[in-house]
Amino acid sequence: MLLSKNMLKDFLRLKKTYFFLIALSIVLSLFTALQAHMNNWLIFKSSFHHLLDGSSLYHLYPNEHHDLYKYSPTFALFMAPLAFLPSWLGACLWNLLGTGLFLLALLKLPLSDSQRKGVFWISLPEFIGSTQGFQSNIHMVALLMLFWVALEEQATMKASFCLMGSFFIKIFGLLGGCLFIFSEYSTKRPKLFFIHILTQIKVFTVLAILPAVFVGWDSLMFQYQEWLALLKMDAAQSYGFSLMGVVHGVTGWDFDRLPIQIAGGLSLLASFFYFRKGDQTARMVGLIALCYFLILFNHKSESPTFIIAMMAFGIHQSLIANQRLRWSLIAFTMGCVSLMYSDLFREFKQSHFDVYSVKAWPFLILYPMALTHWGLPKKRESLLAVD
Repeated sequence: MLLSKNMLKDFLRLKKTYFFLIALSIVLSLFTALQAHMNNWLIFKSSFHHLLDGSSLYHLYPNEHHDLYKYSPTFALFMAPLAFLPSWLGACLWNLLGTGLFLLALLKLPLSDSQRKGVFWISLPEFIGSTQGFQSNIHMVALLMLFWVALEEQATMKASFCLMGSFFIKIFGLLGGCLFIFSEYSTKRPKLFFIHILTQIKVFTVLAILPAVFVGWDSLMFQYQEWLALLKMDAAQSYGFSLMGVVHGVTGWDFDRLPIQIAGGLSLLASFFYFRKGDQTARMVGLIALCYFLILFNHKSESPTFIIAMMAFGIHQSLIANQRLRWSLIAFTMGCVSLMYSDLFREFKQSHFDVYSVKAWPFLILYPMALTHWGLPKKRESLLAVD
């Protein structure tokens, strides 16, 4: 069931918080859309029409919007229900979809009411920024967390659609697949693990070729060739708000990002293998570490992407035993990620904060903490789903 009786009770207990988030999403969407500041949504909307008429999805269309479309052909097809609506209405519904997925993830994760409130308030500034920009990051991180929930429930088909949905929104969402290593599948039921892998392959194949039903095989292959060319071009020298961005900002050096990214990936996998026989809290911290990784080692990390890391941090901080350490991390992280990038510090943002990738600084600490489980109490039976 999508919503169980227990989830409905959880929703009703925090209904004011959830209704506030829904209302906020609607108000921000309408306010931004009516000011005609919805370039991202126009990119998403027009992609569906370009897919149908056989135009390249990955060319500039300055008469329609002001940036390149960088998503999959399948994502363009997913825009079908909204692409025929007036732009302001489609944009509003797009944000409401993200809000709904965000709330569903909060309800499905094994968190107490106080932990859910913590995730809500810590994520809120980045949620607002992503909503105002009609971004897809909220949808992506919510699907990634729902994938983790489906793994915990051993719900093969749900997990497959959540992971592949995340991938077809943001290509790096596929890295969520490494959570298999950390799941009940790989430790207790290896046969089911392989069934799950096969299901993932089937779902991927179906979603990847689904646009061909509407545009034909040749047109779809043309779009994939164009997408691959764009991804190669887009992988040119850039560092983003990442570990590489911090190193580049401090030293001024130009360097190959790949060795750092490989080292980060190996550290994540090593931690997963080390803690793979841990309890549910250990697996939750694995999810948190993955979300940090997607920011810290992503050379395309930008400000709206940080909703991914902040939603994870909202959970992480609630697991830390030492209250002084916990509140210090909250202050430091909220300061670097949200406060310093607010309008209060606009004149320093581009000249100082962007140069040194200040937004990524907290995760230089939080990522190793998640990998090593540092700061978590040894007795962990009550860390999750206890208020």
